[in-house]
Amino acid sequence: MLNKYFWLLLLSFLPLVLPGQTDGFDKVKWRSEKIAPGLVWRSAHTSFNDTIPQNINILVLNNRKRNISLLYDPKKNIPTSEMASGAGSIAAVNAGFFNIKDGGSQTYIKISGRIIDSDTASKWPRVENMSGSVIIDPAGRISVMKAMRNGWYDSCSACRDALITGPLLLYQGKRARLPETSIVLNRHPRTCIGITKKGTVILLTLDGRTDQSVGMTLVKLTDLMISLKCTDAVNLDGGGSTTMWIRGKPFNGVVNMPCDNKKFDHDGERGVADILLIK
Repeated sequence: MLNKYFWLLLLSFLPLVLPGQTDGFDKVKWRSEKIAPGLVWRSAHTSFNDTIPQNINILVLNNRKRNISLLYDPKKNIPTSEMASGAGSIAAVNAGFFNIKDGGSQTYIKISGRIIDSDTASKWPRVENMSGSVIIDPAGRISVMKAMRNGWYDSCSACRDALITGPLLLYQGKRARLPETSIVLNRHPRTCIGITKKGTVILLTLDGRTDQSVGMTLVKLTDLMISLKCTDAVNLDGGGSTTMWIRGKPFNGVVNMPCDNKKFDHDGERGVADILLIK
């Protein structure tokens, strides 16, 4: 009898420990639009669990048809829309963490095979939240991996572009360990990149800090990326930096609701140091 009740009790708690709780993610009604061959834009302004409003935009990229590049200005911060349109891209999202006051990346960054600073070890020390990285090879194919030592990227000939960021959310189909920091535990606007088992790239922005879209913890963002079939995913800079831009769209191409003006509109874009752009 005790055995029977034990298993009933265990089964009642089992959904709490299963990976990738959906929280209604599978019921989202996405608006979908083909932007170009190999690139689809999906968006949804919805509520999860009938009470939590979220505004989500996704770029679904066939990396065999569309290449990605990392664009960086080490001297000044520029809005994502301005950087992307000036580079001749068709879509972009903000990328890594940067110095809001003085400009420049706050983590390791390598652009077009060029190491930005020769003394990388002292320039960009390892911090707890920066546990992942984005790598782009010479053909424009992108991958997500664990953060390595700075010198590894220096000598990596296959790393045309490299950016340390984080925290890492998923790696090779498994959840990464998340530190108990405010960037993880609090709800914030998010920008994220994920890759599916088939190699499809997912660029995601999730708005926040308004009553129309509250943002997510990184635990819930991981759940969302799992629901989108990602096996690898890493968090990028979020908060007021979170921006998605698509050429030719209204509001100067800004399709999400950047919150640096504390409003749920398209006008709250923040200047950033680097972006991920699609050509």
